[in-house]
Amino acid sequence: MPAYVERDALIPIEDGQAVGRGWTSATDNRPVGITWHWTATRDLKLCREVLGGANAERKGQASAHFGIGRTFAEGIDRYVSIQNRSWHAGINQTLQWNGRPLHSNLFKGTRTTVGIETVGIGYARDGTPGGADWIDAAEPNGKHVMRVQPWTDEQKIMMIAVGKEIIAAYPNIGIREHHGHHDLCPGYKQDVAGFPFADVLRGIYDQPDVADVWTPFWMPAPRQRALIALGYDLGAAGADGYWGRASDAALRKFQGEQGMAQDGMWTTFVNWKMYDVMTNRGMPFPG
Repeated sequence: MPAYVERDALIPIEDGQAVGRGWTSATDNRPVGITWHWTATRDLKLCREVLGGANAERKGQASAHFGIGRTFAEGIDRYVSIQNRSWHAGINQTLQWNGRPLHSNLFKGTRTTVGIETVGIGYARDGTPGGADWIDAAEPNGKHVMRVQPWTDEQKIMMIAVGKEIIAAYPNIGIREHHGHHDLCPGYKQDVAGFPFADVLRGIYDQPDVADVWTPFWMPAPRQRALIALGYDLGAAGADGYWGRASDAALRKFQGEQGMAQDGMWTTFVNWKMYDVMTNRGMPFPG
């Protein structure tokens, strides 16, 4: 596996760049989570041109700590040291790294989490047809199902290596402190729908028993079945795969009863809460 690209990709720690020096006292001078992104590009070279180095296309606007290619040949870029802050996941953010409502800019992703870009085109759209192996995954609002490009095996190995480096420096970041950009900015961002969280986290933490709370809820119908199993009324249509008013109301009610933000968005935080509630009640968890 290749070493990280350092010389050409690092962003200078100086005024006018999309980087902040050090972590803030709001989180005890350390990151408290990891935010995973997709680049919406086909290769790491374009990601580097957009985010990396002293004169990136998005200079002074956005960055990330790492960029991870799809193959070992592409490798891994380091844009910002994990001892400093990258500018990512800040626009239209409504939730913190822990799923709580964002009430202060002190807890935006740019100030609290390590940002990792993974190379992938994202989802199929006009001009970008999906492949036969692409994944069906719904947005957090459940209304739109996307065809998402899967991550490669080599990419997963590199993601695990990067994750191990981060938690070696910051062991406070646990399994539940990993999320996608769309979890912090639901309704605004789609990445990283369909992400192989279970595989990656099992590798990072060397825990093969990490529960897969993500895959069972990629699609609307399983989300509906879980709500029905917990006693929520979805009307006569039930788990029909169409996320309408009844499904939205049931999810918001579940969120409210569990002390969560009642935004009607099915996020990683909802996945974990579903897992906790169902297992605590002795109910079988999907998948």
